Parts: sequence; C-alpha cells; structure tokens
Amino acid sequence: MAASALEDPQRARLPLARLLFLMGGVYTVQSTVGAMMFQGVPTVLRSSGAALDMIGLVSLFMVPWALKFLWSPFVEGWRIPVTGPRRSRVIIVTGQVIIAALLVVLALHGIEQGFGVLFIGFGVIALIAATVDIAGDGFMIEQLKPEHRGWGNVIQVGGGYAGIMIGTGLFLVLVDRFGWLIATAAMAGIACFLTAPFLTARDISSSDGAEERPRPSLRNAFARSDIRWGLLTILLSQIGLRMITVMTGPFLIDNGLSASTIGILTGTIGTALCIVFIVLSGLAIRRWTARRTLSGMLVLQILSFGLFTLFALAPQQDTLLSGLFLVQSAIIAGSFVALYTVIMDWTSAHQAGTDFTIFQCTDALVSVFAGFGSGIIAEHFGYGICFGIATGFAASALVLLPVILRRTDKAQSHAG
Repeated sequence: MAASALEDPQRARLPLARLLFLMGGVYTVQSTVGAMMFQGVPTVLRSSGAALDMIGLVSLFMVPWALKFLWSPFVEGWRIPVTGPRRSRVIIVTGQVIIAALLVVLALHGIEQGFGVLFIGFGVIALIAATVDIAGDGFMIEQLKPEHRGWGNVIQVGGGYAGIMIGTGLFLVLVDRFGWLIATAAMAGIACFLTAPFLTARDISSSDGAEERPRPSLRNAFARSDIRWGLLTILLSQIGLRMITVMTGPFLIDNGLSASTIGILTGTIGTALCIVFIVLSGLAIRRWTARRTLSGMLVLQILSFGLFTLFALAPQQDTLLSGLFLVQSAIIAGSFVALYTVIMDWTSAHQAGTDFTIFQCTDALVSVFAGFGSGIIAEHFGYGICFGIATGFAASALVLLPVILRRTDKAQSHAG
C-alpha cells in the first residue's frame, strides 16, 4: 500500500463539506494576499508615479513561495507532535491574524510615505503566507480521503481564482473610490472574516507508536523514488503551460487587443469560465480518476497551444483570439486541479505538508525559468516558435505520463 494511503485509526476526519468550506476560506486569503502583492499593489504604485524598476522589485515577494520547501520540514515537525493533537489550527489562524494585522499597519502607513516600509511589510507577509500554506496543505491532505482529493484541489484552485478577484479586482476598485487606507484595511477585514471559521477546525491526533515514525525532512522526501518521479511530472506538465501563460497577454496586445479588453475578459467571462472548468475537472476526477483527467487536460492543452501556434503564424480576427484565450485559460485552470490531485497521491502520510510543498516550489521555479525563457524565445524567434515549443512540451508530457505513473506505482508497491 502507498505511504500516502495509510490509514490512522485515530484519525477523526472532518466531514467533507465542512473541510472544503474551512479550507476554501484559507486558500482564498492566501490568494488574496498574493494577488494584492503581485497585481494590485504594482498597479497602485504605478498610478502614484513609482518607477518601473522599483515596481519590479515586487517580484522578490515570490522568493518565499519558491523556497518554502527549505523550512517546510521544521514547520511539519512542529505541526505533527509525537503524541497528541496536531497544531495545524494554531499555525494557520495565528499566521492569518498576523497577516491581517500587518495589512492594517500598512494601511495606516499610507502608500505615499515611501516604498521601503511597504516592501518590508509585504515581504514579511509573503514569508508568513508561505509558511501558513505549508500547514494548510498538510492539514487538507491528511483530512481528505483519497477519493475526495479532487474536490480538495477544486477548492484550492477555486480559492485561488476567488482571491484574485478580491485581491486585484475588488482591491483596485476600493483604492480608486475610497483610497489606500480603506482598501487595504478592507483586505485585512476580509482575511479575518474568511479565517474565523477555521477556529472550529479539529486536528487529528498522532497515534500511539507515532514516535517510531520518521520525522519530516527533505532527506526522507528525496530518498523516495515516487517523489523524484513526481518532480519530473511537474517539469514535463508545467513547462509548456507556464511558457504560453506568460506570453499569451503580450501576443494579444501585439495583435490589436487593448489591455482593458484583456482585463475585462479575464475578470468577468474568463474567471467564470475557469471556475466552471475547475468544477468540471473535479467531477471528471470523481468519475474517471485524476490520472485520466490529467491526460485529457494535456490533450486539450495540445489542441489549444497548437491553435495559438497557428494563429501566431497566420494572424486571425480579434474575436477568434479572444475566444481561444478564454478557452485556454479554462483548460489551464482545470489542468491545475488534475495535476495536483495526482501529486497528492505521492505524498507521505508522515510529512504530507513537506512533500506537497516540494512539488509546489518546483512548479514555482518552473514558472520563473519558463517565463524568462519564453520571453527570450518570443523576442528572438517569434511567438510561433515559442508557442510551438510549448505545444511540444505538452505532447511530451502526454506521451511520457503513462511511463512515469507505472514507475511511481512500482515504487509505492515496493515501499508498501
């Protein structure tokens, strides 16, 4: 039996609906904070006259999310005591409250008072949010039954999109109408409101004999071949997706669509379509398994990426490009649900948060390098070549995925 599927008789899982409700609030807060830092605040800074090179420093806030695997064993080690209740609730609630408090401080400070305090404040927020994410993922994975993991990822990805709507859309509207103080304080209030239900969460207890279990560590993770094969799955599945995600916006701009049109498409029809596709992905996982759903998503990626390649070589009407952009965004959203559900099956019951964090950090690093590389390729060789390479990566992932899955199954059977 796979390590991730080991059952602890002392586990008292929360009812599925309640678990999804509680984690939906946690993930929405996490995404709201991220959307504020990476989209909302840069927009406000630019409107206040900040230089582009200064605004570019905001990208450094991604560092804690890319490197959180380094301290994830320490977080998991404290979260999972040898005996007694686990400490997920303490980490998550305390972290979210501190984030809200820091937002209030930044609201009172004001955006006109200088960039230094804002940069330090949001840097600390990013560090705390990344740490909370470790505990949140560990909590959800150990609470979910294997057959319900698809719904867990629906909530995770769906909460991400809800957070983008709050941290970018609502935040910017509030800044425009009421100013920085009210807008940022409102984000703090929303964070507290969405976190409050988690006070009722019940952690599982470590079983008798838990002292014989290995303590969470990166060495234990990388020593398992299913983790290593999982990292390869991330690389193959995400390189093409990340390349085309970064370059789609510039491609649409260069083909005549305005930034406001893209923003409207993304924030209205696009978001609604993504949420629909996220739910459909959850249903597909429930009916056909996460692995088959991921393969299906890769097929859809190949088709949509291939069409973008053709359109780059032979420009089309704005309407066709807009429609393809919306469909592709929905496919990408559904792909996240399927991929991370598959990955959950490769996490260990003894250090779920650490294992899942390693996968997430790998995805973040892929995003950084693939985005950088796609810019160089598109600049020097054109969008068509860039999108064609992305399509090739998606096709490679589809071909190699069955081989990887057989390898991980074999590794888990030996471990069991």
